[in-house]
Amino acid sequence: MNRRLPGDVEISLEEREALIRDITVFFDEQFEQEVSSFRAEMMLDYFLEKLSPVVYNSAIVDARAFLAERLEDMEATLFAKSSGSQ
Repeated sequence: MNRRLPGDVEISLEEREALIRDITVFFDEQFEQEVSSFRAEMMLDYFLEKLSPVVYNSAIVDARAFLAERLEDMEATLFAKSSGSQ
């Protein structure tokens, strides 16, 4: 069984091929330099390896903050206000 670790990115073959094409077009348009599909694929693998954990961790921080805010709202909505006397 192939288990993914948190932060590992899995992309479909179609997404991978599109990203490789995007890289070759980017280099051609921005640097007027042709990059082979093989080199574009190597760049994609490198950047996925380096960027995936950073982007994943940032998304987790954002999700945690979002959920914490929603939990505060939920507590304010669900808990009855006490009148001070019991």
